[in-house]
Amino acid sequence: MKQLLQLIFLLTLSFISAQKQNSKIDSIKTEQDAENLIRSFGENYKYFKIQKISDFKEEFGSYGYCEKIADSLNLKKSFYKADFDHNGLTDILVIGNYYDFNIFIVLDFGDNNLKLNRLTRDHRKCTFPVIKENSLIDYYFMSQPLWFTKEEPKLLKRQLVYHFDDFIEYNAELKKYNIEKIEYRATMCFGTCPAFYITIEKDRKGTLKADGYNINPLTKKEIKGKFNAKIDIQHFNEIINLLNYLDFPNLEDNYSISVTDYPTSYLTITYDNGKTKSIKDYGQNGTFGLRRVYKFFSDLRFNQDWKE
Repeated sequence: MKQLLQLIFLLTLSFISAQKQNSKIDSIKTEQDAENLIRSFGENYKYFKIQKISDFKEEFGSYGYCEKIADSLNLKKSFYKADFDHNGLTDILVIGNYYDFNIFIVLDFGDNNLKLNRLTRDHRKCTFPVIKENSLIDYYFMSQPLWFTKEEPKLLKRQLVYHFDDFIEYNAELKKYNIEKIEYRATMCFGTCPAFYITIEKDRKGTLKADGYNINPLTKKEIKGKFNAKIDIQHFNEIINLLNYLDFPNLEDNYSISVTDYPTSYLTITYDNGKTKSIKDYGQNGTFGLRRVYKFFSDLRFNQDWKE
């Protein structure tokens, strides 16, 4: 019996080892391996070049802050491994030059199902991800004061967690609000940004007004006009839970970026017997959590059974 148990134990270890060898992320050992992984996500990423943060030489004001801050935070490597989504599989964070400074995270969902997530989605030259316990990320970045102010840039930090299928600000003190109505509007930009307006009532009744450039990514056809739908329970619960997780009443009323010709998002939430919270976000980049909200509504245009 003892020999049989030892055999089973050895076979189990061999199986686990074989499983790990089959993982692309577990097998990554060098910078070239990590670079090849990002490039494997398609033609669009063929020019990605892995690079340490300290190797970026862009200036901010009168000094090069990329190397100084990276060194102060002990960010010496170009890639880091962790289990960001807590599914027991190894994920990887990769830093490099993809037409500019960028940070990508590849998540492993098993069965060779890898998902590429772009952590950097703004116009900052360098940002600084420090992986903490429980695979939280202390995400440091320099503030970008509006051009007409005399405010000096500051080093800021947000703590990020992988939740609701994306990286958003971590919230350890959850609150629950009685959300009665959600209104979301996205405006056009100097280009082909989709312009649309969506409302969701507490009975899941939804309306969509598609104004321009609302092109279905699957059919490549544009929708235009006014539509109605009963929002399915899965997506309805997702947006309610996401907004509560973000503690939306305590977000800022206005966000803005220091560049021109970008779209604006308007989010208005009616809750707790008629209270309202309105958020205007020029550039659609206010917080990581809000960007997840905007993505939710962008997807909602094409994942519901809308009827004219």
